[in-house]
Amino acid sequence: MPFFFHEGSHLFCRYNTPYEPERLFFQLGFFWNFSQPKLEFSVPDEPIAAEKSSVTIYTDGAAEPNPGPGGYGIVLMAGKHRKELSGGFRLTTNNRMELMGVIVALEALSKPCLVNLYSDSKYVVDTVQRGSVLRWQKNRWQRSPGQPVKNVDLWKRYLVASARHSIRFHWVKGHAGVAENERCDELAVAAIQQYDLADDQGYLSDPSSSRSLNPQLATRVSRPIPLNPGPAVEPSEGAPCRKCTENLVKKTPKPKARKPGQTYFYEWYLFCPGCGTMYMVNEAKRSID
Repeated sequence: MPFFFHEGSHLFCRYNTPYEPERLFFQLGFFWNFSQPKLEFSVPDEPIAAEKSSVTIYTDGAAEPNPGPGGYGIVLMAGKHRKELSGGFRLTTNNRMELMGVIVALEALSKPCLVNLYSDSKYVVDTVQRGSVLRWQKNRWQRSPGQPVKNVDLWKRYLVASARHSIRFHWVKGHAGVAENERCDELAVAAIQQYDLADDQGYLSDPSSSRSLNPQLATRVSRPIPLNPGPAVEPSEGAPCRKCTENLVKKTPKPKARKPGQTYFYEWYLFCPGCGTMYMVNEAKRSID
C-alpha cells in the first residue's frame, strides 16, 4: 500500500517496488491556486527491461521402430531469418525425440525470447501446458508413489533451457499439410538415416527403459567414419547395413488409415535383420493426390 506525506506545498506518494524500494518516490506538486490548479508529476529514472525478440519454432521427432533409431527436426524463424537443425540417435524413443527437439531449439537461442512453439506431440505439449512437469519436479520426479517419471534427464534439461524464455506452446496435427511441421518430419527422418548415429546416454542408462526388448539394438558395431564421405547414397535391397553390415531386406508395412492432410506414404522400406534399423528411401515414397 502507498502512503502520502507532504512538505510545504508538495505532496509525496511512496511505493515499495522491486526497483530501489527506498528511493523511488512519486512527487505530486500541488500549487494551491484554486482558480487554476496545476499538477506536476515526475518519476525518477528506473531500469527498463529490454524487449524480447519474437521467435517461431516448429519441432518434430521420430523413432523407427519405437524404440529404435530416432531423430528430431527443428525449424526456427525470426523475422527474415530461418534456421534448420536436426540430430539422430542409434537407440531411443519417439517421445524422447519429440522432447529433444524442443530442448535443442530452445538451447539454440542466444538471448531471452518470446517463443511460439509448435509441436505435434501431445506428450510434450500437454505435459507443459497442464503444469505436469512442475508438479513432477516438486514431487521429486514421481508421478505417484512408486511410479517414477520417464525421461527425467530430458525434463530437467528442458526446465533449464526454458527458464529464461517466455514460451507459448501450440499443438498441431501431424501430417496435416502444415508446411513447417512437414519439413521437421523430413529432417527427423533424414537424421535417422545418418551414417553414424550417437548414443542416447539418457535412454541407455535409464533402468526403466525398454531397450532390453531387443538386445541386438543395444549392441553397437564400431565402424570408422570416412574423412570425405561425400553425398549420402541411399541403400538398396541386399546392400549392407550402415551399422552392422548385415544385408538389407525389403519389407511392406502394415496397412494404415491415412491421416487427413497426409501428402505422402512409403510403399515399402528396407530393414536390417541384424540390428533392426529401418531405412525409408525415396524410391519407395509415394505422393497422395
